[in-house]
Amino acid sequence: MDSNVKPRSAMLSKILGAEAAEALEADALEPVKETRPALPVPMLDLVMKDGSVESFSYAYLSRVHFDPRGRLVLYFGDDVAVIEGRNIGEIRQKVRMHRASEIHEGIEAEEALKPESAPHVERIYLTTAKEEERHDAGRNSKTLRQ
Repeated sequence: MDSNVKPRSAMLSKILGAEAAEALEADALEPVKETRPALPVPMLDLVMKDGSVESFSYAYLSRVHFDPRGRLVLYFGDDVAVIEGRNIGEIRQKVRMHRASEIHEGIEAEEALKPESAPHVERIYLTTAKEEERHDAGRNSKTLRQ
């Protein structure tokens, strides 16, 4: 649908002059460079069953390990947050893109009410990088023995 209305204001032309108004209009019509918007969520909150909250800065998130059997491990420097549950691949994607603001530890009653395909966090716990390495080493050695 074509319009005969010009975007430039007649009043603007009177105030600035025709040339200045046209230059201003040209600047306004230039395409905006694609920029990544600032992170709306600078921290990730881990909300425990008891209501306590641990907040971690996304700036320190250096590694994300995902086991599709239901384990997500987030490395924040020496601190490690372990999230266990079902169908948590979507949570992994949000964390990876710094788009998750909170991860809630659920309770059994919630799990029973959710559809089987819905994500559910059964357990969240905090540990250190050294402890997590020991845990992984122990789990890997059990897998190799079987």
